[in-house]
Formats: sequence, C-alpha cells, structure tokens
Amino acid sequence: MVNLVTHRESKEARQRAHKLIEEVRKHKKIDGHYKFFCKIIGSRKRRCIVKDDNGKYDLDFQIVLTKNSKDGDGDPTQIKKDFLRAFTDLKNKGEKVEDSTTVVTVRCSKGQECFEASLEKFSFDFVIISIDEEKRIRRNGPSQYTWVELPSKNSYIYDRFNKLSLSQKDELLKEYMLPMIKIEKAKPEDQRIASIVIFYQEVSRRKHDGRNSTNAHSGWNRNAQTVCRKQRG
Repeated sequence: MVNLVTHRESKEARQRAHKLIEEVRKHKKIDGHYKFFCKIIGSRKRRCIVKDDNGKYDLDFQIVLTKNSKDGDGDPTQIKKDFLRAFTDLKNKGEKVEDSTTVVTVRCSKGQECFEASLEKFSFDFVIISIDEEKRIRRNGPSQYTWVELPSKNSYIYDRFNKLSLSQKDELLKEYMLPMIKIEKAKPEDQRIASIVIFYQEVSRRKHDGRNSTNAHSGWNRNAQTVCRKQRG
C-alpha cells in the first residue's frame, strides 16, 4: 500500500527546510561568495509525497546559483564543500548531514541530543544547480566533484500530462508512479531512479488521445498490476 503525506503533515518539514536554507545564506562560507534561490521540486511540487511503512518521507530542493555570485560556479568541488560545511555547522542536534552522490542530504530525527536513525522523521535532499540551470554537481570520488548535465526538462511532457483527464492523472499517479517511487526509495541513493524521471518516462509512453482514452487506461492498469505484484513479492 502506498501512503501519501498530507499538506498538514509536511508542515514541520517545510518550515524546518525554509529556516535551514535561510541560515545557510548567512553562513560565512556562503554569504559574500554565492547568491542563489531555492525551490522545491519532485513529489512535493506535485502534492504526492510518499512515506514509507515507518512514516518517513523526504523533500527535494534545488539550490540554483545566480550570476551575481562572487565566486561564480567554476569550481564544483569548492562549491560542494562550502555548502556541506554550512549545512553541517547549522544542523540541529537531532539531525545528520550526508554527502550523497548528487545532493546534500539532511536527515531529521526525533532525537533530542543526537541523530537517531530509528527515530528519523523526514529528510531533505538539496541538489546544487549551475548558473545556467543546465548542470548539477555530482561526486566522482573522495572529495572530488564535477558538473554534469541535468536530465532534459522535457517541457512537452507537462503539456501532455495536463491534457489528461482528472481520472487519468489520478490513475497514473496513484496506481503507477507512487508504487514505483516507493520501490525506488528503498534503494541506496546512488541506485535510485529519481521520481521526476519516473514521471517523464511514464507520461512520455502514454500518447494522449481524447478519442481513445480506454486504451491508455488499459495500458496503465497492466503496468500498475505488474508493479503491485512486484511489491507483494
């Protein structure tokens, strides 16, 4: 069964993420060196945050550097290290900062004196984006980072999705995408397929035709049944 996080349930996480990113702006490694804006992406943007069987969930953000950054974006290794230092210095006692492959991960637990994995509530993934908004930072080895191209924005995918009926959108999200997202979240971070990629792939293979939505529905149902069988197995 796929469990969704309501807007009210995610309030604590959203408020903590907002406060943390505002504190990062003022950190000595960031203030005067980098200018950026931060935006939420992924499942939260589409109001379909998935929580696991323990109630844990995550939120995804982009930290987009802007052209008025004094240090620019020419050195991805230094940029990642500076942001890692800022997040690490500003975390609470019950939080843990991790250098994941393509993101800075902040894990938040109910622990009062230290981070406790068994009491983890939610986590944040912050991906750092280049000034031209076409690249993200990826770790290539110990303390070595480089810019790599972002997956295609595929704006036409959103146009295709928006042309679907409400029932088609609901079926696509709940019966296919969400079970797949839950499967991926159980994998190590560097082996996951991002939820946005699942969205692109699934919508792209469904050519909307207002005259023949039945065929689209039958295709979704077959895929959904396959995913559900995998989950039960």
